[in-house]
Parts: sequence; C-alpha cells; structure tokens
Amino acid sequence: MTIRQKTDPLDELFRSQQEEINKYKWIESEKAGRDIGWERAAEEWMRNCFPKWKHHRWQELIREADRKAQSRN
Repeated sequence: MTIRQKTDPLDELFRSQQEEINKYKWIESEKAGRDIGWERAAEEWMRNCFPKWKHHRWQELIREADRKAQSRN
C-alpha cells in the first residue's frame, strides 16, 4: 500500500525559495571569491530575483491547479 503525503503549498514555496537563495549565494560567493553569507544573499535575492521568481511560481501553481481540476471532471 502506498501512502501519499499531502505537501503544504506554503511549505513547498518556502522550501523552493530557500533553495533558490542557496543557489544565488553559491553563485555570488564564487564571483566574489568568498562566502557572501546567507543574510546578504537573501537580501540581494529578494531585491533582484524575487519578483520574477514569484511570478513564475504563481504561474506554475495556476497550471497545476487547472490540471487537477480538469482531471476531476
């Protein structure tokens, strides 16, 4: 028997956002030749990347909701 766990959409968004900040931190730290730190990475990511990321994630969630609604019909 397979048990499917429902994931909380907010948890998934938070996890995804943290993952993106970690990627940003790694890339920018490599460019700087040193660790820029989580706080700086998070602030810069929120300022420079968050609006486009949010739009992209929102569109993904809408498509997923539409697919689920269509599969129920």
